[in-house]
Amino acid sequence: MATKNSITGDEIKSKVLSKEGRDNWDRAFAKKTAIEWAGIDEIVILESNGFKNDDGITLETPISYAEYSKRIPLATVETKKNIN
Repeated sequence: MATKNSITGDEIKSKVLSKEGRDNWDRAFAKKTAIEWAGIDEIVILESNGFKNDDGITLETPISYAEYSKRIPLATVETKKNIN
C-alpha cells in the first residue's frame, strides 16, 4: 500500500529528476578535488592561495562545489576559454 499525505490524501512518491537537476547533480552533491572542479569550470589554478589554510583542505582534497566556490576567488587562476 502506498504512503499518503495525511492532509491532502495524495500518494507520496518521488518525481523524476528534471534535465536541469540531472545536469547540475554533481555541483550539488559530488565531491571532487579543486583541480577537477577547475577543469569543469575551464580554468587553471596558478597559485593556490585559497587552499593553504590550516584546515587540512588542499588542492587534492575532495570538496563540494560550494566549498570550492568559496575558496577559488582567493586563488590566482587563468581561464582556458576565449572571452570576447
